Amino acid sequence: MPSTNDDDFVTEQDTPPKEHHHSLPFACTDGPATPLLPPEPTAMQTIAGVMGNVLEWYDFALFGFFSDVIAEVFFPPSANGGEVVVMQDDGIGYGGEISFEVEGERDTRNLIRSFAVYGAAFLSRPLGGLFIGYIGDRQGRKQALVLSLFLMAFPTFLMGCLPTYEQIGGWSTTMLMGCRLLQGMSVGGQLPASLIYTVETKPKNRWGFYGSLVMMASNVGTLCGNLVGALLRTVLTEEQLYSWGWRIPFLSGILIAFVGVYLRYYGEDMNPNAHDDEDNDDEKEDHHWREVFKKENLPALGSATFTPMLWGAGFYTTFVWMAIFMGVLADPPKQHGFWINAMSLLCGLILPLPLAGMLSDYVGRFKVMTCGAIGLAIVGPIGMMVIASGSEMDAFFAQCTIGVFLALFGAPMNAWLVEKFPPKIRLTSAALGYDLASCSASAFSPLVATLLVRDLGPKSPGAIYPVFAVMAFVGMFMSTKIRKEVEPDDYHLASPNMELGEVKPKSTIV
Repeated sequence: MPSTNDDDFVTEQDTPPKEHHHSLPFACTDGPATPLLPPEPTAMQTIAGVMGNVLEWYDFALFGFFSDVIAEVFFPPSANGGEVVVMQDDGIGYGGEISFEVEGERDTRNLIRSFAVYGAAFLSRPLGGLFIGYIGDRQGRKQALVLSLFLMAFPTFLMGCLPTYEQIGGWSTTMLMGCRLLQGMSVGGQLPASLIYTVETKPKNRWGFYGSLVMMASNVGTLCGNLVGALLRTVLTEEQLYSWGWRIPFLSGILIAFVGVYLRYYGEDMNPNAHDDEDNDDEKEDHHWREVFKKENLPALGSATFTPMLWGAGFYTTFVWMAIFMGVLADPPKQHGFWINAMSLLCGLILPLPLAGMLSDYVGRFKVMTCGAIGLAIVGPIGMMVIASGSEMDAFFAQCTIGVFLALFGAPMNAWLVEKFPPKIRLTSAALGYDLASCSASAFSPLVATLLVRDLGPKSPGAIYPVFAVMAFVGMFMSTKIRKEVEPDDYHLASPNMELGEVKPKSTIV
């Protein structure tokens, strides 16, 4: 990051964090300030937190990997003035994938409707982020995380119980939409809550690594959804999959509730506002929202909105929509599209994530994210062309390459987001920015990619990568204009090597 000439701003994007400290508030006392250090989580609490993140994203990702089935189960039969011919593609595998043709052309209308419902869930994410983020900032990180887990478990389970369009008509589509909106609210607060719950008790010079582990866990959940989709398409016939098989993964979504119960009773909490009890509730609430939307915080909110757009659009295009593209939309379809997608997700994204996060702790967030963004802008369109026209092995290596650059961008991004906001409003602000990015970029990237394939050809979705890379650089530039004045109750940071009561001097940081 080129340094600014404005003396009012200090930027440290080009250098890694040098101080070994936690980001924790200090209690206000008459004597020396004492850091409010939360107890270290036990191994079981850490495992429960990771499992909650995995299952949360498993639940949320299922819809994307079963979008072609949902397109036929929850929407009216497609017809365009002629008979819809359902053709078995025996060579595609996993149970006999089906394609739909109307008057000689592939019919994608129900698939487009399905992706529209998929994207609608992202529209409720900012609301969930504000609500759950507020709870996390005011009542504690654990309360926010537990609420988000329960808010995901029950609508996912209900989706597995919904009647089909054939049984009750359009009401099935309406109920499906309702369940997805609740899922969106849940995930809107879950990732920021899980991220901040994880990193705030860790040394700040390791935030890149620990933040990448949160991202890694969420992608393991997505991988589990992918594997379940591939497995059911392999072991079930097409009739079994469309009649009852699709319900199994959604019914299993209730498992996340057990993790929520464990964390509710045994998880340790961290509340950055616990020492503010002298204020009444109304005053605290008003002050909280004023802090979130004050003028000085707006550049950070804008940066946290624009920058994650590349991760959201890139991920959902590459590792959610791509499975459907290879199995349904590609011509000819890839025989093992879902398995290719799963192995690419594992090898190209999940495994490199902690390495990229660790790298950002040593060389700086901005440098690693810049490398990832430039790589996606260049390699993304090329990789899409290879996947659309190459062999299965070519598709695997192309997807893996895109995934590596996504890891370089996404792994440091988690710590980068957390570092932009003070602890008292950190969860609300980070959730709001990230969720605004999700509802504008992540939400409809599969829908846009499907429309591009229909109207411009199978290689055209590659344009998504450079467009959102530009948006990411806009956000990263905005981050250079963030001015944070360190305050005694917000920004004093405790180092593992500091004695209790020792207070670090004030400074201006970015």
